[in-house]
Amino acid sequence: MLTRTIFNEGSLPDLEPADRALVDRLVVDPRASGRDLAKALDCSEANISRRLNRLVAEHAVRIRAFMSLDRAGLSASAVMLVQSPDPMALGQRLAAHEWIHFIATSGPLHGPADALILHGSAANGTAFRALLDRDLCTDPDATVVDARMVLDSFGTPATTDAHRHNWRGGRPLDRVNRAIIRELQRDGRATFAALGEVAGISSTAAAERYRHLIDDQLIRMLAFPEPSRIGLRATGLLLVRPRIVTEAALEAAKSVANLGWIAMVSGPSPLALECSAADGEALQAVTDRVAALPGISNVALHPYHAILKESFVWCGADEE
Repeated sequence: MLTRTIFNEGSLPDLEPADRALVDRLVVDPRASGRDLAKALDCSEANISRRLNRLVAEHAVRIRAFMSLDRAGLSASAVMLVQSPDPMALGQRLAAHEWIHFIATSGPLHGPADALILHGSAANGTAFRALLDRDLCTDPDATVVDARMVLDSFGTPATTDAHRHNWRGGRPLDRVNRAIIRELQRDGRATFAALGEVAGISSTAAAERYRHLIDDQLIRMLAFPEPSRIGLRATGLLLVRPRIVTEAALEAAKSVANLGWIAMVSGPSPLALECSAADGEALQAVTDRVAALPGISNVALHPYHAILKESFVWCGADEE
């Protein structure tokens, strides 16, 4: 298997049909009640509870609150391609840094890993540069650091960005709201009692706060199936250089690829697309199909060998 995560070493099989049906329902409604899930899947609540606990323990599905970086006060973010003689060791050291949200080793499809792909963010460009200098540019194992600043993030095709453009705002992100968001970023199905406990308020008040966060579109709840458990055992980053309008190039790429994260970045290849496929050969075939699209001049594939970190916890603790 080309891509393995820290959650799944590849020893677990594809999801059984009943488990896949449960995961599919959670993708639609990540915080659906046990009663609603049982009714939709025609089984008992006890059965749902037992299977859901097992799937979460196996990391077959992760349920998290998603909050855009800009709303968390992080206006500078980048994709970084880092060459290294020992990317695994370097990645494990970098995983301790909160400003780095994603770390994957990368390299040729049929060769050893020789690089890292990182996603990181900071309050502004000055702060980002300082973190980059402190943690990467001075590390002897980071021989080449290529940082591509994220100019715009398009989310995923399944969540086109009415959410991104229709933020109603209105309520401040005070200490209580931030505590609730942080807990939901760790456990998207945390009970209102648990949210109240971490925020120091009652469960009723926590439920009201949660509804306000959702209604104001400050957060959205998402369920992420583990790709290797649903037949997608290879993932990589495609850096695309178009000859046509970027939006047209993106629409063309979406027609031939199973895309996840999508962004416009600085540099000569302004489209960054995360793509998954059944295996390495299929991932290369998708890359070739994107490269053959009219208006695309070049596509560089950076396959993930191992995902070392993937975090959605970036809401600061004590900022007002």
